[in-house]
Amino acid sequence: MFRLLLSGLVLATAALVAGADEKKDPKATTTWVRESNGVDLKFELGTDAGTFNVFVGENGVVVKAKLTREKGTVTAEFTDVEEKGNFPNKPKKGDKISFTWTEKDGVAKLTDLKGADDAKDVLEGEYKVKK
Repeated sequence: MFRLLLSGLVLATAALVAGADEKKDPKATTTWVRESNGVDLKFELGTDAGTFNVFVGENGVVVKAKLTREKGTVTAEFTDVEEKGNFPNKPKKGDKISFTWTEKDGVAKLTDLKGADDAKDVLEGEYKVKK
């Protein structure tokens, strides 16, 4: 589950990077959602920070992270981790993940996840903008 959360964080970071190319309010966030194998993922991404919500029913984790990007790769360093219910193998404050994030027409794709290999199946894939 930790890897899943970490992957979610990576995705959110990627969304942030994609949105950063456009000129917009630096405090504005974009919310990206995905359901994968019974796991609900919601990433709220801004220009330099993100919040990743990873839930299976009532159990999940909310992770806040500092985001950076370089040459198409997004890196997320977790700054706060809050468990909701019972979420096994949650990440820890200070953990880092990285991934590639591409965005086009309201759809983002998270690939090349590193730092959360056991969650690749859940986190990698397509995310949609929540409207």
